[in-house]
Amino acid sequence: MLAVIAAMDEEIKLIKTAAKNKKEYCVCGIDCFTCTLENTEAVVLKSGIGKVSAASAAAVAIAVFKADEVINTGLAAGVYGFGTVMLADKVVQYDFDMRADGYELGRNPDFKSAYFECDAALTARLKASLKKNGTKFVTASIASGDAFVADKAKMDFICSAFKVGGVEMESAAVGQVCTRAAVPFAILRAVSDGGDNVADFYTFMKDACKNFTDAVLNFCKS
Repeated sequence: MLAVIAAMDEEIKLIKTAAKNKKEYCVCGIDCFTCTLENTEAVVLKSGIGKVSAASAAAVAIAVFKADEVINTGLAAGVYGFGTVMLADKVVQYDFDMRADGYELGRNPDFKSAYFECDAALTARLKASLKKNGTKFVTASIASGDAFVADKAKMDFICSAFKVGGVEMESAAVGQVCTRAAVPFAILRAVSDGGDNVADFYTFMKDACKNFTDAVLNFCKS
């Protein structure tokens, strides 16, 4: 079963409207529903905002619903044009800090790298679907942390230090859980703002949500 995880009601709304045969659950406080998305049996989980919430949702998807593929989707700050879909190659936690013990910023010593690599096969299938449907997208690395970044200096630092094109609050946590559980995962985000202006987030949220939702649904047709 495919699991689709997003943080907020606004990010789930269009997916839920398109879903058929919905059966709703609340597991460990996480609202979710099984459904048919186009031609794909799926479970959709509203994780809540932040890395702990996202990790909890990923664990529920895998342990309770037996998901064998996970897509984390939603909005992100990005260095690309508003509305651009970002398909991640890898994700990193920019605020995981064990430098005092000799590790690089972002590196959890339980893992070999600070970066969690998205599954190549699942990402390739998403890329093929994006190309087939003429979706404007870029391949980019994405950084996650427990802060709504709305400061140009901080955004510039994160993008430079970690060589990423997008910044948000959940995907690296999903990546860590999936990596540990050996479950393939992919990250699909749409740019809602530039990481320097909260007003942009609310201005462009609706269009960005439509873009990543269309991408998810087109993938589920295949």
